[in-house]
Amino acid sequence: MTPSPYLNDPKVYIDTDTFIDLINKRTRCLICCEALESKVVNREHVLPKWILRKYDLYDKELTLPHEYHGRRYDRHTIPCCKDCNSLLGRKLEQPVRRLTEGGYAKLLRHLDDDGHRVLFAWLCWIFLKFLIKDGAIAIKPDHRVDAVVEDKDTDWATLHHIHCIARSPYTGARIAPEVLGSVVILAIDDDRYREDFDFVTVHETQTIMIRLGDLAIIANLSDSGRSMDIIHRFVLPGKQERFTILQALEICADMAATTTRINAKPVYFTRIDQATGRPSIHADLPVHEANPVDPSTRAAIFELVYREHLPHLKIAGNDMSALQAIRENRLTFLDHRMSRAATEIKE
Repeated sequence: MTPSPYLNDPKVYIDTDTFIDLINKRTRCLICCEALESKVVNREHVLPKWILRKYDLYDKELTLPHEYHGRRYDRHTIPCCKDCNSLLGRKLEQPVRRLTEGGYAKLLRHLDDDGHRVLFAWLCWIFLKFLIKDGAIAIKPDHRVDAVVEDKDTDWATLHHIHCIARSPYTGARIAPEVLGSVVILAIDDDRYREDFDFVTVHETQTIMIRLGDLAIIANLSDSGRSMDIIHRFVLPGKQERFTILQALEICADMAATTTRINAKPVYFTRIDQATGRPSIHADLPVHEANPVDPSTRAAIFELVYREHLPHLKIAGNDMSALQAIRENRLTFLDHRMSRAATEIKE
């Protein structure tokens, strides 16, 4: 069989080895894969400038999962060629900004299938930028880094897949419905927290949460929606319409913990139309089986997600610290789960 003339053509598709080389050397644009020295280069903000402006974040500090000190949002950038920066602005940033600028109600009214794919690709792009900037996927790990969730080897196949989704506005790849991961959209109503912005990633499970005003979007980028049944059955309350930020963080943490239960992960692949050269991204979905959740893994994820809030959290009517409650899997902010908090999650 004659190999496709489009195989490993960066305008259509790059393989996993090329992706690893791209991340390791960091001398090429992450989207078009062309040498940065031959291009006009911009500094691509990990969080888009429209978010930094809207929530007055330019001089604020974020705490990275793999670094225990702050870094200013306005300096949190990666190199990207000017052409790709402009293209992603048109095809990702502007559509997502229009979808989210009206908050929770507007997003639900206007989020059709195309919008869902654009939103998912945008989340993949932000997640990937944070991983690269954080150094969480460096080929030569810095042993001084104290990862909260003890790891295993880098899952390059999954990260390569997320990269394929993120650069789909450039390649024109069609994203099949079975590829899209679990996405939960919440309405936030919380007067106790003045900030209108929150951002969390759990690198090891490819989980992301971003809060924009009264809207929170929580997603797993690599489960093909397989966490949603457990999330709906055991995590999300049936009738609750609005959530506090602490409740949203709990749902995010449980989304991440739930994905660790998936016994056989989806296998993602790209097909290339031989006539047109247009790629499309698909998934093989094995029989869905869920392992029991590992209590220590769940506790570590909760500790990561709540890290910035731990100094301020107290357990009402109990001398137990919030950190102790997390480590014993007893912490919950969702009223319908209060009676179910135990040393082991049994769903």
